[in-house]
Amino acid sequence: MNKRYTTQLLSLFSAALLNAEIEFDGQVRLRYESFDNMNEKYYGTKPLLGESHDSYLMTRVQLGLTYKLDDEWSAKVSMQDARVFDWGFNSSDWYNKEFGQVNSTQTDFFELGKTYLQYKKNSVTVTAGRQSISYGDLRVFGPGEWKNSGKWIWDAVKVSLKDGENFLDFFYGATMLHDPDDFSLNHRHGYHGGGVYSHYVYKKDAAIEPILAYKINDKKNEIYNSLESFYAGARVYDTDLKSFFFDATYIKSFGDYTKLNNETVGIEGVGYHADGGYNFKQIDTRVGLGYSYASGDNPNTSDNESFDAVFGASDKYYGRLNLMQWINLKDYELFAIFTPNEKINIKAEYHKFYANEPGNKWMSYTIASMQNDHYGDEFDIFGTYKYSKEIDLLLGVGYFMSGSYIKEAVTKNSYITDENAFGLVAQFTYSF
Repeated sequence: MNKRYTTQLLSLFSAALLNAEIEFDGQVRLRYESFDNMNEKYYGTKPLLGESHDSYLMTRVQLGLTYKLDDEWSAKVSMQDARVFDWGFNSSDWYNKEFGQVNSTQTDFFELGKTYLQYKKNSVTVTAGRQSISYGDLRVFGPGEWKNSGKWIWDAVKVSLKDGENFLDFFYGATMLHDPDDFSLNHRHGYHGGGVYSHYVYKKDAAIEPILAYKINDKKNEIYNSLESFYAGARVYDTDLKSFFFDATYIKSFGDYTKLNNETVGIEGVGYHADGGYNFKQIDTRVGLGYSYASGDNPNTSDNESFDAVFGASDKYYGRLNLMQWINLKDYELFAIFTPNEKINIKAEYHKFYANEPGNKWMSYTIASMQNDHYGDEFDIFGTYKYSKEIDLLLGVGYFMSGSYIKEAVTKNSYITDENAFGLVAQFTYSF
Protein backbone atom coordinates (compact mmCIF):
# COMPACT_ATOMS: atom_id res chain seq x y z
CA MET A 1 0.00 0.00 0.00
CA ASN A 2 2.76 2.45 0.93
CA LYS A 3 4.68 1.64 -2.23
CA ARG A 4 1.61 2.20 -4.42
CA TYR A 5 0.83 5.46 -2.60
CA THR A 6 4.39 6.67 -3.11
CA THR A 7 4.26 5.74 -6.80
CA GLN A 8 1.01 7.67 -7.24
CA LEU A 9 2.48 10.75 -5.56
CA LEU A 10 5.56 10.60 -7.78
CA SER A 11 3.37 10.24 -10.86
CA LEU A 12 1.27 13.23 -9.88
CA PHE A 13 4.39 15.29 -9.14
CA SER A 14 5.98 14.33 -12.46
CA ALA A 15 2.80 15.21 -14.33
CA ALA A 16 2.68 18.58 -12.58
CA LEU A 17 6.26 19.33 -13.58
CA LEU A 18 5.65 18.31 -17.18
CA ASN A 19 2.64 20.62 -17.37
CA ALA A 20 4.34 23.49 -15.54
CA GLU A 21 5.19 26.76 -17.19
CA ILE A 22 8.95 27.29 -17.03
CA GLU A 23 10.67 30.67 -17.21
CA PHE A 24 14.38 31.47 -17.30
CA ASP A 25 15.89 34.73 -16.11
CA GLY A 26 19.30 36.09 -15.38
CA GLN A 27 21.62 39.03 -15.16
CA VAL A 28 25.25 39.73 -15.97
CA ARG A 29 26.71 42.78 -14.25
CA LEU A 30 30.22 44.12 -14.83
CA ARG A 31 31.52 47.07 -12.82
CA TYR A 32 34.90 48.75 -12.89
CA GLU A 33 35.85 50.71 -9.77
CA SER A 34 38.91 52.82 -9.08
CA PHE A 35 39.60 54.56 -5.77
CA ASP A 36 42.48 56.78 -4.68
CA ASN A 37 43.52 57.41 -1.05
CA MET A 38 40.84 55.08 0.34
CA ASN A 39 39.43 51.58 0.19
CA GLU A 40 36.41 49.81 1.66
CA LYS A 41 37.92 49.53 5.13
CA TYR A 42 40.51 52.29 5.54
CA TYR A 43 41.10 55.92 4.66
CA GLY A 44 44.32 57.54 3.42
CA THR A 45 47.54 56.34 1.82
CA LYS A 46 48.62 53.83 4.50
CA PRO A 47 45.78 51.31 4.97
CA LEU A 48 46.29 48.41 7.35
CA LEU A 49 44.68 46.09 4.76
CA GLY A 50 44.11 46.47 1.04
CA GLU A 51 45.51 49.13 -1.26
CA SER A 52 45.21 52.90 -1.00
CA HIS A 53 44.93 53.10 -4.79
CA ASP A 54 42.78 50.18 -5.88
CA SER A 55 41.35 49.53 -9.35
CA TYR A 56 39.47 46.32 -10.05
CA LEU A 57 36.73 44.63 -12.06
CA MET A 58 33.67 43.21 -10.32
CA THR A 59 31.60 40.53 -12.04
CA ARG A 60 28.24 39.14 -10.98
CA VAL A 61 26.32 36.44 -12.86
CA GLN A 62 22.83 35.40 -11.77
CA LEU A 63 20.85 32.59 -13.41
CA GLY A 64 17.35 31.59 -12.36
CA LEU A 65 14.60 29.16 -13.26
CA THR A 66 10.96 29.54 -12.22
CA TYR A 67 8.36 26.77 -12.30
CA LYS A 68 4.76 28.00 -12.43
CA LEU A 69 2.90 24.86 -11.44
CA ASP A 70 -0.53 26.50 -11.69
CA ASP A 71 -2.21 29.86 -11.02
CA GLU A 72 -1.42 29.62 -7.30
CA TRP A 73 1.86 27.72 -6.85
CA SER A 74 5.31 28.53 -8.21
CA ALA A 75 8.90 27.69 -7.30
CA LYS A 76 12.16 29.45 -8.10
CA VAL A 77 15.75 28.18 -8.08
CA SER A 78 18.73 30.41 -8.86
CA MET A 79 22.49 30.58 -8.55
CA GLN A 80 24.85 33.53 -8.21
CA ASP A 81 28.56 33.91 -8.81
CA ALA A 82 30.21 37.16 -7.65
CA ARG A 83 33.93 37.83 -8.11
CA VAL A 84 36.42 40.68 -7.95
CA PHE A 85 39.49 40.65 -10.19
CA ASP A 86 42.71 42.44 -9.20
CA TRP A 87 41.24 43.51 -5.86
CA GLY A 88 43.51 44.61 -3.03
CA PHE A 89 41.76 42.36 -0.48
CA ASN A 90 41.77 38.64 0.30
CA SER A 91 38.77 36.68 1.59
CA SER A 92 40.39 36.43 5.04
CA ASP A 93 40.40 40.24 5.28
CA TRP A 94 36.61 40.02 5.66
CA TYR A 95 36.58 37.91 8.80
CA ASN A 96 33.66 39.19 10.90
CA LYS A 97 34.15 39.17 14.69
CA GLU A 98 30.41 39.40 15.31
CA PHE A 99 29.66 36.16 13.43
CA GLY A 100 32.96 34.34 13.84
CA GLN A 101 33.53 33.76 10.13
CA VAL A 102 34.23 35.47 6.82
CA ASN A 103 31.37 37.68 5.59
CA SER A 104 32.30 39.37 2.32
CA THR A 105 29.58 41.36 0.58
CA GLN A 106 31.65 41.50 -2.63
CA THR A 107 32.54 37.86 -3.35
CA ASP A 108 30.45 34.67 -3.44
CA PHE A 109 31.54 31.77 -5.65
CA PHE A 110 28.78 29.56 -7.16
CA GLU A 111 26.35 30.41 -4.37
CA LEU A 112 22.66 29.60 -4.03
CA GLY A 113 20.64 32.68 -4.98
CA LYS A 114 16.92 33.38 -4.67
CA THR A 115 15.34 29.96 -4.14
CA TYR A 116 11.84 29.71 -2.78
CA LEU A 117 8.36 28.25 -2.95
CA GLN A 118 5.51 30.72 -3.40
CA TYR A 119 1.75 30.49 -2.97
CA LYS A 120 -0.43 33.28 -4.31
CA LYS A 121 -4.21 33.51 -4.22
CA ASN A 122 -6.35 36.63 -4.42
CA SER A 123 -4.79 39.18 -2.06
CA VAL A 124 -2.49 36.78 -0.18
CA THR A 125 1.06 35.80 -1.13
CA VAL A 126 3.26 33.48 0.95
CA THR A 127 6.94 33.10 0.04
CA ALA A 128 9.20 30.61 1.85
CA GLY A 129 12.92 30.25 1.16
CA ARG A 130 15.90 32.38 0.16
CA GLN A 131 14.72 35.80 -0.95
CA SER A 132 15.41 39.49 -1.09
CA ILE A 133 13.32 41.60 1.29
CA SER A 134 13.14 45.29 0.48
CA TYR A 135 10.64 48.07 0.97
CA GLY A 136 10.14 51.77 0.36
CA ASP A 137 13.30 53.69 -0.42
CA LEU A 138 15.46 50.76 0.87
CA ARG A 139 16.71 52.84 3.79
CA VAL A 140 15.31 50.48 6.49
CA PHE A 141 14.91 47.22 4.53
CA GLY A 142 17.10 46.93 1.46
CA PRO A 143 19.13 44.16 -0.20
CA GLY A 144 22.24 46.33 -0.57
CA GLU A 145 22.71 45.07 -4.13
CA TRP A 146 25.30 47.72 -4.96
CA LYS A 147 27.57 45.33 -3.08
CA ASN A 148 28.60 42.64 -5.53
CA SER A 149 27.06 39.69 -3.69
CA GLY A 150 24.41 41.71 -1.84
CA LYS A 151 24.42 42.79 1.77
CA TRP A 152 21.09 41.44 3.05
CA ILE A 153 19.77 38.13 1.70
CA TRP A 154 17.19 36.28 3.78
CA ASP A 155 16.23 32.67 4.40
CA ALA A 156 12.73 33.52 5.52
CA VAL A 157 8.98 33.15 5.35
CA LYS A 158 7.08 36.23 4.20
CA VAL A 159 3.31 36.77 4.15
CA SER A 160 1.97 39.64 2.08
CA LEU A 161 -1.61 40.95 2.18
CA LYS A 162 -2.52 43.36 -0.62
CA ASP A 163 -5.51 45.58 -1.28
CA GLY A 164 -5.03 47.63 -4.43
CA GLU A 165 -1.96 49.81 -3.88
CA ASN A 166 -2.02 49.17 -0.13
CA PHE A 167 -0.25 46.21 1.48
CA LEU A 168 0.72 44.70 4.82
CA ASP A 169 3.73 42.34 5.02
CA PHE A 170 5.03 40.10 7.81
CA PHE A 171 8.27 38.14 7.67
CA TYR A 172 10.55 36.06 9.88
CA GLY A 173 13.89 34.48 9.07
CA ALA A 174 17.66 34.78 9.21
CA THR A 175 20.24 36.68 7.19
CA MET A 176 22.71 34.89 4.96
CA LEU A 177 26.47 35.25 5.47
CA HIS A 178 28.82 35.41 2.49
CA ASP A 179 31.91 33.19 2.62
CA PRO A 180 33.22 32.68 -0.94
CA ASP A 181 35.07 29.51 0.10
CA ASP A 182 32.14 27.85 1.87
CA PHE A 183 28.64 27.17 0.51
CA SER A 184 26.07 29.04 2.60
CA LEU A 185 24.09 25.92 3.57
CA ASN A 186 27.22 24.62 5.34
CA HIS A 187 27.60 27.43 7.87
CA ARG A 188 25.57 29.55 10.26
CA HIS A 189 23.35 32.53 9.55
CA GLY A 190 23.99 36.08 10.72
CA TYR A 191 21.07 37.71 12.51
CA HIS A 192 17.70 36.12 13.18
CA GLY A 193 14.87 38.57 12.95
CA GLY A 194 11.75 39.76 11.26
CA GLY A 195 9.54 42.67 10.61
CA VAL A 196 6.21 44.21 9.68
CA TYR A 197 6.02 46.71 6.85
CA SER A 198 2.83 48.34 5.64
CA HIS A 199 2.04 50.79 2.88
CA TYR A 200 -1.07 52.99 2.87
CA VAL A 201 -1.75 55.41 0.01
CA TYR A 202 -3.59 58.41 1.43
CA LYS A 203 -3.64 60.33 -1.86
CA LYS A 204 -2.13 60.05 -5.32
CA ASP A 205 1.70 60.05 -5.20
CA ALA A 206 1.69 59.99 -1.38
CA ALA A 207 1.78 57.26 1.25
CA ILE A 208 2.58 56.46 4.86
CA GLU A 209 4.51 53.31 5.77
CA PRO A 210 4.50 52.12 9.42
CA ILE A 211 7.51 49.92 10.25
CA LEU A 212 8.36 47.34 12.94
CA ALA A 213 11.46 45.14 13.02
CA TYR A 214 13.78 43.20 15.28
CA LYS A 215 17.15 41.45 15.10
CA ILE A 216 18.77 38.93 17.46
CA ASN A 217 22.22 37.41 17.76
CA ASP A 218 22.37 35.25 20.87
CA LYS A 219 25.67 33.57 19.98
CA LYS A 220 28.54 34.84 22.10
CA ASN A 221 31.21 36.40 19.92
CA GLU A 222 34.33 38.58 20.07
CA ILE A 223 32.31 41.80 20.45
CA TYR A 224 29.42 40.95 22.81
CA ASN A 225 27.58 38.09 24.50
CA SER A 226 24.17 38.76 22.99
CA LEU A 227 22.14 41.36 21.11
CA GLU A 228 18.38 41.81 21.02
CA SER A 229 17.30 44.95 19.21
CA PHE A 230 13.81 46.16 18.28
CA TYR A 231 12.76 48.98 15.94
CA ALA A 232 9.60 51.03 15.48
CA GLY A 233 8.92 53.95 13.19
CA ALA A 234 7.41 55.10 9.92
CA ARG A 235 8.07 56.65 6.56
CA VAL A 236 5.85 59.25 4.90
CA TYR A 237 6.32 60.80 1.48
CA ASP A 238 4.67 62.81 -1.28
CA THR A 239 6.33 62.96 -4.70
CA ASP A 240 4.11 65.68 -6.15
CA LEU A 241 2.69 68.24 -3.73
CA LYS A 242 1.97 71.06 -6.18
CA SER A 243 5.42 70.46 -7.67
CA PHE A 244 7.03 70.20 -4.21
CA PHE A 245 8.14 66.83 -2.82
CA PHE A 246 9.20 65.42 0.54
CA ASP A 247 10.29 62.11 2.04
CA ALA A 248 10.79 61.47 5.77
CA THR A 249 11.67 58.37 7.83
CA TYR A 250 11.95 58.03 11.61
CA ILE A 251 13.09 54.87 13.43
CA LYS A 252 13.53 54.31 17.18
CA SER A 253 15.64 51.37 18.37
CA PHE A 254 15.43 49.73 21.79
CA GLY A 255 16.32 46.44 23.43
CA ASP A 256 19.23 44.84 25.32
CA TYR A 257 22.93 44.50 24.66
CA THR A 258 25.05 42.21 26.86
CA LYS A 259 28.75 43.03 26.94
CA LEU A 260 31.58 40.49 27.21
CA ASN A 261 31.80 41.19 30.95
CA ASN A 262 28.12 40.09 31.24
CA GLU A 263 26.94 43.64 31.92
CA THR A 264 23.58 44.21 30.23
CA VAL A 265 22.77 47.70 28.98
CA GLY A 266 19.69 49.09 27.30
CA ILE A 267 19.60 50.09 23.64
CA GLU A 268 18.22 53.58 23.01
CA GLY A 269 19.06 54.62 19.45
CA VAL A 270 17.41 56.96 16.95
CA GLY A 271 17.74 57.30 13.20
CA TYR A 272 15.87 59.63 10.90
CA HIS A 273 16.04 61.15 7.46
CA ALA A 274 14.17 63.97 5.77
CA ASP A 275 14.49 65.51 2.35
CA GLY A 276 12.38 67.82 0.28
CA GLY A 277 12.49 70.22 -2.59
CA TYR A 278 10.90 71.43 -5.77
CA ASN A 279 10.32 69.74 -9.12
CA PHE A 280 11.12 72.12 -12.00
CA LYS A 281 9.05 70.24 -14.54
CA GLN A 282 9.85 72.60 -17.41
CA ILE A 283 13.53 71.57 -17.25
CA ASP A 284 12.98 68.00 -15.97
CA THR A 285 14.95 68.72 -12.78
CA ARG A 286 14.33 68.20 -9.09
CA VAL A 287 16.35 70.22 -6.59
CA GLY A 288 16.29 69.55 -2.86
CA LEU A 289 17.86 69.51 0.57
CA GLY A 290 18.27 66.50 2.85
CA TYR A 291 19.37 65.65 6.38
CA SER A 292 20.18 62.22 7.81
CA TYR A 293 20.82 61.52 11.49
CA ALA A 294 21.91 58.39 13.35
CA SER A 295 22.75 58.49 17.03
CA GLY A 296 26.11 57.31 18.34
CA ASP A 297 26.84 55.91 21.78
CA ASN A 298 27.34 58.56 24.44
CA PRO A 299 30.17 57.27 26.72
CA ASN A 300 28.79 59.27 29.65
CA THR A 301 25.51 57.31 29.87
CA SER A 302 24.71 53.72 30.89
CA ASP A 303 22.63 53.00 27.76
CA ASN A 304 23.94 52.11 24.31
CA GLU A 305 22.59 54.88 22.06
CA SER A 306 24.12 53.62 18.80
CA PHE A 307 21.70 53.36 15.90
CA ASP A 308 22.68 50.53 13.55
CA ALA A 309 20.73 51.12 10.28
CA VAL A 310 18.37 48.12 10.89
CA PHE A 311 18.55 45.99 7.68
CA GLY A 312 18.93 48.92 5.34
CA ALA A 313 21.09 49.69 2.34
CA SER A 314 23.58 52.56 2.48
CA ASP A 315 24.81 52.24 -1.09
CA LYS A 316 23.42 55.47 -2.51
CA TYR A 317 22.32 57.62 0.40
CA TYR A 318 25.30 58.83 2.42
CA GLY A 319 27.76 59.64 -0.34
CA ARG A 320 28.51 57.36 -3.28
CA LEU A 321 32.05 56.60 -2.11
CA ASN A 322 30.47 54.62 0.76
CA LEU A 323 32.68 56.18 3.42
CA MET A 324 29.60 56.70 5.60
CA GLN A 325 26.66 54.61 6.78
CA TRP A 326 23.45 55.38 8.67
CA ILE A 327 25.40 54.88 11.89
CA ASN A 328 26.69 57.64 14.21
CA LEU A 329 26.11 60.24 11.51
CA LYS A 330 24.88 63.74 10.73
CA ASP A 331 24.68 64.26 6.98
CA TYR A 332 23.65 67.58 5.38
CA GLU A 333 22.87 67.15 1.69
CA LEU A 334 22.14 69.33 -1.35
CA PHE A 335 21.11 67.51 -4.53
CA ALA A 336 19.76 67.94 -8.06
CA ILE A 337 18.25 65.19 -10.23
CA PHE A 338 17.94 65.64 -14.00
CA THR A 339 15.63 63.23 -15.89
CA PRO A 340 15.13 64.51 -19.46
CA ASN A 341 13.44 61.24 -20.48
CA GLU A 342 12.68 57.76 -19.18
CA LYS A 343 16.13 56.51 -20.24
CA ILE A 344 18.41 59.05 -18.58
CA ASN A 345 18.84 59.91 -14.89
CA ILE A 346 21.65 62.14 -13.61
CA LYS A 347 22.09 63.03 -9.94
CA ALA A 348 24.56 65.53 -8.51
CA GLU A 349 24.88 65.67 -4.73
CA TYR A 350 26.94 67.47 -2.13
CA HIS A 351 27.29 66.11 1.43
CA LYS A 352 28.70 67.58 4.61
CA PHE A 353 29.38 64.76 7.09
CA TYR A 354 29.68 64.93 10.89
CA ALA A 355 29.94 62.34 13.63
CA ASN A 356 27.24 62.40 16.28
CA GLU A 357 29.78 61.00 18.78
CA PRO A 358 33.40 61.48 17.55
CA GLY A 359 34.76 58.72 19.78
CA ASN A 360 32.60 56.04 18.15
CA LYS A 361 33.65 53.78 15.27
CA TRP A 362 34.13 55.14 11.76
CA MET A 363 35.01 52.72 8.94
CA SER A 364 37.52 50.34 10.62
CA TYR A 365 38.71 52.90 13.20
CA THR A 366 37.70 53.58 16.78
CA ILE A 367 39.57 56.48 18.42
CA ALA A 368 37.91 57.11 21.75
CA SER A 369 39.67 60.43 22.47
CA MET A 370 38.48 62.26 19.34
CA GLN A 371 37.16 65.82 19.84
CA ASN A 372 36.49 67.07 16.29
CA ASP A 373 33.35 65.80 14.58
CA HIS A 374 33.58 66.99 10.94
CA TYR A 375 34.50 63.96 8.81
CA GLY A 376 34.58 65.98 5.61
CA ASP A 377 32.63 66.95 2.49
CA GLU A 378 31.81 64.88 -0.57
CA PHE A 379 30.64 65.73 -4.09
CA ASP A 380 29.23 63.02 -6.38
CA ILE A 381 27.72 62.95 -9.84
CA PHE A 382 26.25 59.67 -11.11
CA GLY A 383 24.32 59.05 -14.31
CA THR A 384 22.37 56.06 -15.62
CA TYR A 385 21.30 55.35 -19.19
CA LYS A 386 18.81 52.64 -20.17
CA TYR A 387 20.20 51.71 -23.56
CA SER A 388 17.53 49.07 -24.18
CA LYS A 389 15.12 46.81 -22.34
CA GLU A 390 18.01 44.48 -21.51
CA ILE A 391 20.99 46.83 -21.15
CA ASP A 392 21.64 49.48 -18.48
CA LEU A 393 24.75 51.68 -18.24
CA LEU A 394 26.08 53.68 -15.27
CA LEU A 395 28.93 56.12 -14.90
CA GLY A 396 29.87 58.08 -11.78
CA VAL A 397 32.59 59.98 -9.96
CA GLY A 398 32.98 61.08 -6.34
CA TYR A 399 35.41 63.37 -4.53
CA PHE A 400 35.82 63.54 -0.74
CA MET A 401 37.56 66.42 1.06
CA SER A 402 38.84 65.54 4.52
CA GLY A 403 37.62 67.57 7.48
CA SER A 404 38.77 68.37 11.01
CA TYR A 405 37.99 64.83 12.27
CA ILE A 406 40.50 63.29 9.86
CA LYS A 407 43.07 66.03 10.51
CA GLU A 408 42.90 65.20 14.22
CA ALA A 409 42.80 61.44 13.62
CA VAL A 410 46.11 61.64 11.73
CA THR A 411 47.83 62.66 14.97
CA LYS A 412 46.42 59.63 16.84
CA ASN A 413 46.44 56.79 14.32
CA SER A 414 49.41 56.16 12.01
CA TYR A 415 47.24 54.30 9.48
CA ILE A 416 45.19 57.44 8.67
CA THR A 417 46.56 60.19 6.44
CA ASP A 418 45.08 63.59 5.69
CA GLU A 419 44.42 63.16 1.97
CA ASN A 420 41.42 63.86 -0.20
CA ALA A 421 39.86 60.79 -1.82
CA PHE A 422 38.56 60.11 -5.32
CA GLY A 423 36.43 57.37 -6.85
CA LEU A 424 35.37 56.38 -10.38
CA VAL A 425 32.68 53.81 -11.25
CA ALA A 426 31.56 52.44 -14.63
CA GLN A 427 28.94 49.67 -14.83
CA PHE A 428 27.32 47.53 -17.54
CA THR A 429 24.24 45.41 -16.77
CA TYR A 430 22.55 42.91 -19.09
CA SER A 431 19.28 41.42 -17.85
CA PHE A 432 17.13 38.78 -19.49
